[in-house]
Amino acid sequence: MKKIILIMIAAVFMMSCEGFLQQDPVDQLGEGSFYTNDEEMDMATIACYNGLQATMEFEWLLTEIRTDNSRIHSRSTTSTSSKAVIAVDHLTVPTTHAHNQTYWEAVYHNIYRCNTVLDQLDVVQDSTLKVQLEAEAKFIRGYHYFNMVRLYGPVFKVDTRMTIDESNNAERSPVEDIYAFIEEDLDFAQKNLPASYDDDETGRATTWAAKTLLAKVYLTLEDYDAAGLLLDEVELSGHELLGSYADVFDTGNEMNNEILFAVRYKTGGLGLGSPFANYFAPNGSQDAVINFSGEGYNCPSTSLIQAYEAGDERMDVTLSETYINLSGDVAPMAWVKKYYSQVSIRYDAENDWPVIRYADVLLMQAEVKLKNEGVAAALPYINDTRTRAGLLALTSEDVPNILSAQLAIENERRLEFALENHRFFDLIRTNRFKTIMDEHFETELIQTTDGTLDPAYTDPDYSIYMPDRIVDEWQLLLPIPFSVTSVMTQISQNPGY
Repeated sequence: MKKIILIMIAAVFMMSCEGFLQQDPVDQLGEGSFYTNDEEMDMATIACYNGLQATMEFEWLLTEIRTDNSRIHSRSTTSTSSKAVIAVDHLTVPTTHAHNQTYWEAVYHNIYRCNTVLDQLDVVQDSTLKVQLEAEAKFIRGYHYFNMVRLYGPVFKVDTRMTIDESNNAERSPVEDIYAFIEEDLDFAQKNLPASYDDDETGRATTWAAKTLLAKVYLTLEDYDAAGLLLDEVELSGHELLGSYADVFDTGNEMNNEILFAVRYKTGGLGLGSPFANYFAPNGSQDAVINFSGEGYNCPSTSLIQAYEAGDERMDVTLSETYINLSGDVAPMAWVKKYYSQVSIRYDAENDWPVIRYADVLLMQAEVKLKNEGVAAALPYINDTRTRAGLLALTSEDVPNILSAQLAIENERRLEFALENHRFFDLIRTNRFKTIMDEHFETELIQTTDGTLDPAYTDPDYSIYMPDRIVDEWQLLLPIPFSVTSVMTQISQNPGY
């Protein structure tokens, strides 16, 4: 078993929660008895990787469900868990929403772990390891803040461990300051992380992951030249598209040459298994699809299903429109297959969650080339993922101008990264969110039990009916959880909440 997995297992038993911006990563061990040598600091750093699992648990809800890619599975569901999904689906997240709070706290708990590593680095004797651990902690911290600033706007910039009193009196930092902080962290990471690791260290962040993530930050800030320079370097990294889209997500082929960074999971009752195979399998399917049934969360939208061209090999890897029930009948209910593997313990699947893939490098390059050089320079990058998926390459006749090229890239990103938590961020970055979602709420169809398609949001007879289907600007941000504002009474809430 790989070293990083072994240390993650140990880290599971050494985490406790205190406060909203504070997490003590070591339980039942005083700081004086733990952060004392290289091995313990290495373990503390790997605990930061372990913390990514807690933040990933509901990231799909705060990203994919808020787009035209996915929604709740039924028009008439009324369970408490379904209502929580519907609120996010409708872009009407209450400040008391449990999963929004869980995500927020998990992120800041893991930021605290990163800051603990950074604050204790002086005990590391190996100078090379010391720089590496600093770069790893800053990569993870930068990754978290990049997600947070795009989901919540101004957030708390925490660059050192804080007491509970300090955290309760903190102020939200302007978006510009958070982005400067992210750039600083990721720039250090891309300059100081190694290009690769020994096999038993597979899964740790590399310079290529940091360069790609920083390139996406620059793309978000519309600094195309800076993004392009980093992406040029990653193109020379040795990473590449695999020949088969299915191979990218094969549990027997994890951390393959297309994966630059992933949140890792391990089945076997170790406390490190993935919950998504059960979360996303069809609701009410009993053991027909997966042991212990599925929840039906993150149901692929009809809009997404209809976006695939005939022959696109990515569709069958990503989702299914039906399943075979225990009676042997075809049941019409779309569900996510991309993170599916059989389990012997509920919520304990093997599947990693890819965060950064080489395909992202290519499609970000398409945007950079389009901006700086025009359509002809962008087309080869768009076509790399299309032809891998079994589709014909686009030509200048298919994509005659910049606008059509922008839409082609948007569509290609949607299908290539479907249900990988990219779509929301892409639509926000390109200022297309309101346009897409206004149309989605009016036109989305939902599959009924007899296989027909009926309106999803426009029929007042159903529980997912939306009387107001026009997106307002305030709905682009999530609320600061009430559990935070009720303690930190001096801070402002996001507009609209």
